[in-house]
Amino acid sequence: MSYSERQRLLEAYRSTRYVVRPHPTTGSLEQVLRVGALHPALDTALAARGHREWAFLTAWNPGSLQRGEEENRRAQERLVSQLVAGGWVVASAIGEAEDGSWSEQSLFVPGLPRAEAERFGRAYGQVAVLVGRAGTPAELLLCEDVRP
Repeated sequence: MSYSERQRLLEAYRSTRYVVRPHPTTGSLEQVLRVGALHPALDTALAARGHREWAFLTAWNPGSLQRGEEENRRAQERLVSQLVAGGWVVASAIGEAEDGSWSEQSLFVPGLPRAEAERFGRAYGQVAVLVGRAGTPAELLLCEDVRP
């Protein structure tokens, strides 16, 4: 993938809606996360459970290359199993284009440190993952080298 193609891809990630489905750790409300935005309601819900950071991950479509649903589903199940085995709570989520042209099943993991989020992202071939910390804007964390 060329540098300019990668930059267009990263711009698509920046404009994605990262939707966390209702879950007890998020105040049982749907939460819509955005790159560069603050999420005070989420911060409050997570703080009530002792969390100050979080990650939004997926195993779908490694390298942002379209894969079949069955392959994506199996990879996602492996990721969930690894997270749960590590003691993490996992909430169902979805990343979706603003115009609805694409979506990927995803996971929201309260308390997961950014280094662990990056490690999981790399292990599952992801270009980037979304991470956040209470009181700071959500950040797109690159899992691959994207220099020209």
